[in-house]
Amino acid sequence: MKRGLFFLTLAVCVLGAACAHAGTRMLAFIHQPLTTLGTDGDAVVVVARVPVLVNAVPESFIGAIAMPNRLPQSESAGMPDSNLVSLLHMGVSVQLVKGRHFRIVLDLQNLGDCEPYGVTVKEVVAGTVQCLQATFDEGGGHLGSYELSILPKKDDKTDWSPYEGRYEAKAKEKAQKAR
Repeated sequence: MKRGLFFLTLAVCVLGAACAHAGTRMLAFIHQPLTTLGTDGDAVVVVARVPVLVNAVPESFIGAIAMPNRLPQSESAGMPDSNLVSLLHMGVSVQLVKGRHFRIVLDLQNLGDCEPYGVTVKEVVAGTVQCLQATFDEGGGHLGSYELSILPKKDDKTDWSPYEGRYEAKAKEKAQKAR
């Protein structure tokens, strides 16, 4: 009897710890750089505000920029994913540094070929940076600032410095202007 009670207690503790570790899921809005491939329009990077289900921790919220996104579409469209970050295998790593300041790295080392999507690597990076800025600005005060760096492909001579650096969310300014 004692042995059965011990295992039951152990099972409840393990289950409780697993549930606590899973975190709270939430519906949030972020921005993603989407492709127009599959449309009759010109190929461009579209910065779009999209809903996502994420863990209620800032790193998960920010990292969702890299999540695949299958847009509602007709059966003939056949686009399994419209997010250029995930389509091209761009890495996005997010680390909380202190308080509400994050370190974000865009990893281009395994980046796929942009040509089939009719865009350039610079356009995708610029669109991704716009998405980060818009996501931080709309973060409802939960996101403060970030330091962005770009890890280029081997032998890439592109100057990525215009996209790198520190960014402060502008959500507070928008809230003050609305008053």
